[in-house]
Amino acid sequence: MSTGAFRKRNRSAFENFLRAKYEMYTGAERVDSRPYYLCVDPSEVCQLRCPTCPTGIENERKRDRALPMFNYRDERKKMAPSLFDSLLEELGENLFCLMLHNYGEPLLNEHVPKFIRKAVDLDIYTEMHTNLSLKLSDKKLDELLASGLDSLCASVDGFSQEAYAVHRVGGSVELVKSNLERLVQARDRMGLPTDIIYKFLIFSHNEHELEDARRFCSRIGVTFLPCDAFVHDASWLPKHREGEAPYYTAAQMDALAQEWSDAGHEGYFGEHELRPFWNVFREDDEVSHPASCAWHYGFSVVSSGGPVAPCCAVAKECDDFGVVEPGDARFSDVWNNEKYRSARRASQGGTVEVGNESVCTRCYFPKAIRHLYSEYDFRVLDRFREVIGTSDPAMSRAFELLGPNRETRHANDFIEHMENTPIGVASALRADGQPQDATQ
Repeated sequence: MSTGAFRKRNRSAFENFLRAKYEMYTGAERVDSRPYYLCVDPSEVCQLRCPTCPTGIENERKRDRALPMFNYRDERKKMAPSLFDSLLEELGENLFCLMLHNYGEPLLNEHVPKFIRKAVDLDIYTEMHTNLSLKLSDKKLDELLASGLDSLCASVDGFSQEAYAVHRVGGSVELVKSNLERLVQARDRMGLPTDIIYKFLIFSHNEHELEDARRFCSRIGVTFLPCDAFVHDASWLPKHREGEAPYYTAAQMDALAQEWSDAGHEGYFGEHELRPFWNVFREDDEVSHPASCAWHYGFSVVSSGGPVAPCCAVAKECDDFGVVEPGDARFSDVWNNEKYRSARRASQGGTVEVGNESVCTRCYFPKAIRHLYSEYDFRVLDRFREVIGTSDPAMSRAFELLGPNRETRHANDFIEHMENTPIGVASALRADGQPQDATQ
């Protein structure tokens, strides 16, 4: 993840951010706020066959007919400009950050530079993750950088082809490295500040190449980002994680599958999913967040064809919460539908009616995923200090109580302050303290 500064200037974006935090901390079911971080997938298509990615798994099983087929999505699309434009028109005012990636290769969508330019025009910080294992012309690279992209993160996971190809199946590490060098040359020639990142997921088969990759990054002028990864095979655990207990054991996965089957979702898990699972998050991450899920309040993800997934970890079409269709169905129509209201209710321990159960009401992901992008919050705070700061004491105090990122020790004081000061959220509260219906 990148560390660049946000650029939002309009007061309403900061009001929306505080409103969303208030609604999250109070566990509101129907919300007035809108997401302040948005993940859109420009392309659900990818040319690689990475064994830990739903898209890669589908690609490999289409290629190898001996493997049982498992479809996460019946049809994979590329995002149309009309859909992207409708999302920005509705949500752009409040967005601090736009992430142009999820389960596909974004550079396979020719419209990506135009998408970025439109977001930048609305003072939205933009970042993109790409496997970068594509043949790209100098013109394409120039267009991408000239769009105003703030951060480009190349997922590489190795330095030699032998190590790289274990995870990035079907890719060429030499092509990736060449593209990185050309990007740096173009960036420097154009005098742009784009942060270019070499992301290296650490596995047992590539950990010996960390220093080679680090030296390469230092030589050409890109940021080196080594990271631990989710692992489904103990033999892939690097030395510093040897002996680590899985988040789910095989027996626990079997029990989870049975639980879903008993609830009428037989076959929900593919055979490749019923394996032990090692989690990258620390145990203290599991207890440092509010009970509510931030994906129900401040974050959201929209797939290429318009489906709204409840979070970036959810890849199955059957788990989508609704569909945005330009001119027909708005994001707001999905954001407060019964699926979302039930999910918000469930996170507080409430009862969910039969028929409204979802992957969220039976969530099996680590709690830290539910607040994955809360680490970006300090940049909202920094930007608030730059743009508004002490000129608005009420908002300044709200940000102070909220803390720089995902802190909850002042939650009750924050809630009380929001309910008793003339910040934008106060006018959106009914007498009972619950947010008004956004459609009223």
